[in-house]
Amino acid sequence: MRRRPMQRTVPLSTAVALLLLVVAVPIAVAADNTPPVVTYSIDGITGTNSWYRGSTHGNFIVVHWTISDPESAIISTTCEQYVQVSGPNTGTTRHCAATSEGGTTAIDTKVLKVDATPPTGVSASLSRGPDFKGWYNHPVGVSWHGGDATSGIASCGTVMYAGPDRSAASVASGCTDKAGNSTSAPISLSYDATAPVLSKLAVASRAGSNLVRWASTSAAADDIVVQRRARGGKSESVVFRGKASSFTDRKIAPSLEYTYAVRSFDQAGNGSKRALVVGLPKVLTLGKTLYVPRAAGKPILRWPRVRDARYYHVQLFRGSKRIFVAWPRNHQLGLPAAWRLAGHRYRLGPGRYRWYAWAGLGARSFARYRTIGSAQFIVPR
Repeated sequence: MRRRPMQRTVPLSTAVALLLLVVAVPIAVAADNTPPVVTYSIDGITGTNSWYRGSTHGNFIVVHWTISDPESAIISTTCEQYVQVSGPNTGTTRHCAATSEGGTTAIDTKVLKVDATPPTGVSASLSRGPDFKGWYNHPVGVSWHGGDATSGIASCGTVMYAGPDRSAASVASGCTDKAGNSTSAPISLSYDATAPVLSKLAVASRAGSNLVRWASTSAAADDIVVQRRARGGKSESVVFRGKASSFTDRKIAPSLEYTYAVRSFDQAGNGSKRALVVGLPKVLTLGKTLYVPRAAGKPILRWPRVRDARYYHVQLFRGSKRIFVAWPRNHQLGLPAAWRLAGHRYRLGPGRYRWYAWAGLGARSFARYRTIGSAQFIVPR
């Protein structure tokens, strides 16, 4: 026969005492003595002078409110988590208030200014007009101007353009508003401040003309001016103006030296330095001159025609020595570069020469001559 376990019973008086003990112990509850913490952040592109230049999404910024209270729940709030502030806006604030058991916190944002629009009507102006036919050949100032309806213009660019040389030089700048927005407005101008350079200037003397040649660093666009002055003359005269690399001067007189002054002007009006070259006479005559002419290479001696002359006689002296004789039928004679006379070889080297011309009357065997004249010339080194 199994025995049942013995059950212990608690007296009723003891149970009641324990219950009264539990009820009598107080439960501690923490008090909230601080109000909520309210902060905010701005989602926008920071500009200058406390402006915002909108955001990546458009012409507005977003205020993000953050409310917290670790000690008690938020009972009420007047602010949304995200608040959009549209532009353009010259200045506004947003308010937020939050209440918990610890109290109420209310704050305003800083002044919010929004301008995402760059300056308008931006253009450039030049400080003066072109120097020559639409070209600038000296530094020129460029200034920009424009307007801004919201934050206002902070600054506009100024440039002193001094190169490089370009037929369509682009000068870029513009205006910036106080929020930091910028508008660029490039301007184009034709600029060339480099003067051309002449080279290879030379004269080829001919029997009735002088061929003047030159080369220029910008020959394709050059305007060449050639001035001429005869030796002993008081003034220069323009004998050629145009686009070329040579000029043939056919209005020359025998036995005269001519100095040619050549300048090259480019399309911007820049002028080269004057280059001088002397054209020596190819044809020497018996006419009187104020100076002993210097002769070009292989000169031609020319004298007046004599009606009854059947031939002419010419003699050439260097110092007191006769070095050349000839009996031409025409009234001129071209001297060779070298020849032989009486078994000696001569050449027309540098020095001073005198020549004589006679008209031969009748047969040459008669040896009847009429003096025409004499003159001197110099062969330069």
